[in-house]
Amino acid sequence: MSQSFKVFVVDDDPVVLEIIRTILEPDCQIQTFGSAEDCLAQLAAEKPDLFLLDISLPGMDGYSLCRQLKEDSALRQTPVIFVSGHDTIEERIRGYDAGGMDFIVKPFEPEELLRKLQVAQSMVLNQRSLAGQLEDAEYLSTLVMASMDETGILLQFMSKLIAMESAEEIAAGLLELMQRFKLDGVVQTRVGSDTQTISTAGKNLPLEVAVIEHVRNQGRIFEFRRRSVHNFEHITLMVNNLPLEDPDYCGRLRDHLSVAAQGVDSRLVALQTEEANKRSQAGILSALDSVGNTIMELREAHQDNSEASSKLIVDLQESLLNSFYRLGLTDNQEKFLQDLVGDFMTQMAELLNRGAETQEALQRLNNQLGQLRSN
Repeated sequence: MSQSFKVFVVDDDPVVLEIIRTILEPDCQIQTFGSAEDCLAQLAAEKPDLFLLDISLPGMDGYSLCRQLKEDSALRQTPVIFVSGHDTIEERIRGYDAGGMDFIVKPFEPEELLRKLQVAQSMVLNQRSLAGQLEDAEYLSTLVMASMDETGILLQFMSKLIAMESAEEIAAGLLELMQRFKLDGVVQTRVGSDTQTISTAGKNLPLEVAVIEHVRNQGRIFEFRRRSVHNFEHITLMVNNLPLEDPDYCGRLRDHLSVAAQGVDSRLVALQTEEANKRSQAGILSALDSVGNTIMELREAHQDNSEASSKLIVDLQESLLNSFYRLGLTDNQEKFLQDLVGDFMTQMAELLNRGAETQEALQRLNNQLGQLRSN
């Protein structure tokens, strides 16, 4: 981590504060506070790149402090990691609701703390580098919203969806759709064994993953507080900020998002099928190559056998003629043996002719396999 990376640590246990300071310094700048109020007082003078907040604090607790930080426009994007001695889904949902990015359970290992701090730093740096692009995107989104109604936005997304070639591209498109509706949320795609949870804050953030895993089996469509969840086999879409103050607009958004999520699920099924077909086609081509190679080996072996058989016939004929002089056979005996060998050679010639036909058949089969491989 960079030494310029500044971390505010809030915990009422001096031992924990000292442990965290020992682990993180000198890799980054550390300021420690024993209460939420002390931390808030310091924010008037300087602002950190990351907060590490204990949940159980005297006075204002960690959840309340996090919510107050997220209400400050200057601190809204600053990551918050909660530190707690309790690890339940309720605690994690409360942390996520408050705006936290991650959750560390006491007692923690130094490697875990360093790893989570490195992830947070990477996210902060990415946010800074993309700040200008985000401003341009928000401006463009405002222009689009001004010139396009809600249904038009949905239709535009559905038309682009057909051409999307990956789950990550589809998730990014769905997040863009929500942004155009002025919504914030999380998308989880599930294609085969690959599961990705994505939001504007990043990919596979632990608290977002925990919350999505908790709600993905709660029914096709359900709501709690300002959240709306749309569950399908390959996609879970969770909206965090439904505009409940405008019931009519809120109802239209539910319908649009349900249509979009169902379309995404169908597209993900198609991508999964396409991938399976590609694997099957690759297997067939491999099998065709193997069969073609085997046919070539058979042709070569058959050719070698034919040549060897022809040579044996010639050798036999020469040996027989040479033997006649040494055996002292009568003319009738010689004729008998010549006729016998002649019949044998005629039969062998017929077999060799059929072998040539076999060679031609094998060649035709190999040519057909070649045409299949090229199609």
